[in-house]
Amino acid sequence: MGQARKSNQDNYFVNGAFLTEPEKKRTELCFESDGGLFAVADGMGGEANGDKASLTAVQELAGEYSKGHPRGDDICRAVLSANERVCEMVRSTGSRSGTTLAAALINGNKLSIYNIGDSKCLLYRNGTLTQLSRDHTVTAQLIEAGLMTKQEAARDRRSHQLFQHIGIESGEMQLSVFRNEGISMQPDDVLIICSDGLTDGLSDEDMISLISSSPDRNTLAGVLVDAAISKGSMDNVTALTVSKGHKTGSALKALLVLLGCLGAAAVGTLAYLFASGIIRLY
Repeated sequence: MGQARKSNQDNYFVNGAFLTEPEKKRTELCFESDGGLFAVADGMGGEANGDKASLTAVQELAGEYSKGHPRGDDICRAVLSANERVCEMVRSTGSRSGTTLAAALINGNKLSIYNIGDSKCLLYRNGTLTQLSRDHTVTAQLIEAGLMTKQEAARDRRSHQLFQHIGIESGEMQLSVFRNEGISMQPDDVLIICSDGLTDGLSDEDMISLISSSPDRNTLAGVLVDAAISKGSMDNVTALTVSKGHKTGSALKALLVLLGCLGAAAVGTLAYLFASGIIRLY
């Protein structure tokens, strides 16, 4: 959890596994996979509602993933279905709720990104960091229009005002999932999927320095999360790093770091991953 939070409303998705209840302490998972679907969701709207919104998003991803070989249209369909479910929850409870979602679909050497809100997908390659997702924030629009610098946006109170997120009524605004497809992954690339708690605490330069000086990709996500918290990130932090071809041939190696209690939900998640052969201890 971030320094100003009383609960963790983040969730994650990794090849069918996700949290079924909120977690408060820190857990780390490390495993190898040939690819798949990875995502981070950052719930909004208070303790209970944010938890439910982010859970809804990953549940809908799970539904599409269970059908086998998900594609971009399947992920977008999951977002729209999650949006309707969250809107129904808002209508029934009268309480504001919503969630962001950033997802990465990896098939062989090809990477595709899908996102809504301001959770991010970043690619580290040869000492540079590139954002592959798009922030649906007021300040991001101003930056794209050349009316604000990235440094100014970091200090602007509108930096977290979202104009697109899961939980918007169709009559208010039509959802538009950002798609960035067919990206080639190269050996030693590092993909970072994270909630904005990570980037609130770390600048691009901070992350580049940490990645370039961390030879062990198995612990990289933990290094990033620790640094974000120590540098004052107030929000919750969830980070998933995926690296290709780093000391393991063509396999993908991912390290998931999320902040939560190792309760029934986490145990169930671990059991699922072991049973599916997704996790290998090393």
